[in-house]
Amino acid sequence: MKIISSQGDPELATVYVAAFENDRIVEFVEAREPGVPKKDKWVMIVSTQLGCPVGCPMCDAGGQFRGNLTKNEILGQIDYLISLHPRQRVQDAKKLKIQFARMGEPSLNSGVLEVLKELPERYEAPGLIPCVATIAPEAGREWLDALINLRTKVYGGRLFQLQLSINSTDQKSRDRLMPVSKIPLEDLNLIAAKFYKGGPRKIALNFACAKDIPIDAAVIKKYFNPEICLVKITPLNPTERSAETGLETALPFDAPESCKDICNELSAAGFEVIVSIGDTKENEIGSNCGMAIKKRGIL
Repeated sequence: MKIISSQGDPELATVYVAAFENDRIVEFVEAREPGVPKKDKWVMIVSTQLGCPVGCPMCDAGGQFRGNLTKNEILGQIDYLISLHPRQRVQDAKKLKIQFARMGEPSLNSGVLEVLKELPERYEAPGLIPCVATIAPEAGREWLDALINLRTKVYGGRLFQLQLSINSTDQKSRDRLMPVSKIPLEDLNLIAAKFYKGGPRKIALNFACAKDIPIDAAVIKKYFNPEICLVKITPLNPTERSAETGLETALPFDAPESCKDICNELSAAGFEVIVSIGDTKENEIGSNCGMAIKKRGIL
């Protein structure tokens, strides 16, 4: 793997663009929570595909999909980020969060399961927390079944985070935002319940708030169990694709109170609610999915 470029702020996020053989270009990120030392929380966000076949209208990672990354290409991203620091940091990190949430839909790549199976022994990190973020495409149903099995057999009671990108409770809006066949909400609740049996972390239902895109607390309550799921509310990030497709955030970065009504409704329904707004510097850095490669004219 050859690093082509890096940009960012070591106190927030650094984005790396790298090339594998045959001009296979990927991007990945090392990040931290502002004010939290890396020994307490160290975050890596890796790509799983070359581009993405889904083509969400708010994501710069879609377009010119060129296939899956191999197990070794995914591990190569993690290995590189670890190599930048003393080996002891892996052992000492209270939380080492490895997110499969960059370029690509992880449930469409069986290599991700191979990586997840290998992580605990490969890095021997007591604080390891894998995090899989997926839109749960219908084509990934068997993959999710395999993930549940792997989560139980390999990770036991260790922390493991699953994030389901729901984005809207209206089916037409969901189809607009994620233009592939998706597992129905009622089935996602069953998947969440099976995954949660491994404990001890609730499944996150993620909603990136966009103008004129419905989020109905009653629908969330109808389909999901607050005992096993929490709701994560985020802004819609300002990407080139969202500008092209006319999508705007309904949760301004400087106005977290704008989502208080839906948060109150969800809380009243028994859901734990996390409002995750982040830092506007991330937009300047280009640390949103696909932004670094898009700027290089690769996607």
